[in-house]
Amino acid sequence: MGGARPKSKTTASRSAQQPLDGRSLSDVAYARVVDMLRSRELSPNDVILETRLSRQLKISRTPLREAIRRLEGERILERQRSGTLVVRAISIEDLLHIWQIRILLEGDAARRAAGQVSVRDLKALRAKLIGMKNNGNPAPQDLRAVGHDLHSLIAQASGNPMLAAIIEDFRKRTHLLTIRRVPERAIKVCEEHLAIVDALLAGDGDEARAAMQRHIEGVRAYTLEKLGAL
Repeated sequence: MGGARPKSKTTASRSAQQPLDGRSLSDVAYARVVDMLRSRELSPNDVILETRLSRQLKISRTPLREAIRRLEGERILERQRSGTLVVRAISIEDLLHIWQIRILLEGDAARRAAGQVSVRDLKALRAKLIGMKNNGNPAPQDLRAVGHDLHSLIAQASGNPMLAAIIEDFRKRTHLLTIRRVPERAIKVCEEHLAIVDALLAGDGDEARAAMQRHIEGVRAYTLEKLGAL
């Protein structure tokens, strides 16, 4: 008779791993691997060892395997002929093609988003950008977070879900497979983002497109310079 049975070790382990935000464990695993790629804990050509990664992330191998398959499908990870799984390296030519597409698509998305993005959200982003600019040395993670929020708001406000999905995919590729931003570029990025925000607040679609294209072109030129391609 008595009380409820104690949870088995397996059940307890599952409960401990279960995310609290409604995402599946495979989604959590995917997000954590992407974070490792963004932070360069995993770099191009690094070998992916499933057992070690599972232990490091404290996520069981089944959801991790699903996340890995997703990243393979996105061509962020690739399996070599030997069967070894590695972080895919990207060529300068591939980067040039990606940036060319981003300039066109994100410029158009910014034009479409003018007058559609929440003024409250834009003013909040503007305040953060001004604060970071005045700081003179914004933390890379803060700059990255504001940039992500701004680009995502624009993509979502473009009125085209497929365009938004494509933009997110290409942004992720450039962020995962290029160099990290460094302080000498941080203030310029703040200024470029502020120009985009101001154009959106003014409802000026043509200027929003031009500001977005200048921003992406600036990032492209800087990165290629640092990679020694110019």
